[in-house]
Amino acid sequence: MNKLKSEIKRLSNGTESEIHEIYENLTLTIFSKGDFLLKQHHICNQYFFVESGTVRLYYWKNDKDFTVWLGTEGQIFTELDSYLHQKPSLVSIESVEESLVYRITKEKSDQLARKSAAYNTLLRRTVEEAFANMSRNIISFQSEDATERYRRVEKEKNWLEKYPLKYVSSFIGVTQSSLSRVRAKKE
Repeated sequence: MNKLKSEIKRLSNGTESEIHEIYENLTLTIFSKGDFLLKQHHICNQYFFVESGTVRLYYWKNDKDFTVWLGTEGQIFTELDSYLHQKPSLVSIESVEESLVYRITKEKSDQLARKSAAYNTLLRRTVEEAFANMSRNIISFQSEDATERYRRVEKEKNWLEKYPLKYVSSFIGVTQSSLSRVRAKKE
């Protein structure tokens, strides 16, 4: 069973037929490296399910981009503020490499949630886990120094070997040169 299907099953507590119904409502899209799933200042009207590849959520400020998160295989997400309130997004979502991503529009998602307890559970648990991750990140930024944040990312994520260090340094809130010093201390 692939990672995305396992994640849908885990989060939804759905039966095989309920999971099949969820998949029937999703649209598979292949995104090339550099393709946008969502551009900053546009309204997000979709949930995304990453089958394979990687997408990056980031924003621009003062001619510099800041990585908020990297979505990898098995991740289910949306730009929640824009999605819920149908207002312009604060972030862009871009494919970092060729990525297979299932999508469902807000309209179709709302319809499926009304008739499928498993899908409704999937959405609720996805938001709960995203909130828990966001809370950990906020606490980390308020209570840990750069070395501790780096070690947490190193321990919890598979990003360090796979993605450019500029994404990692931006995510933990340091410059690339500061990240190099943190990494040098470790070695």
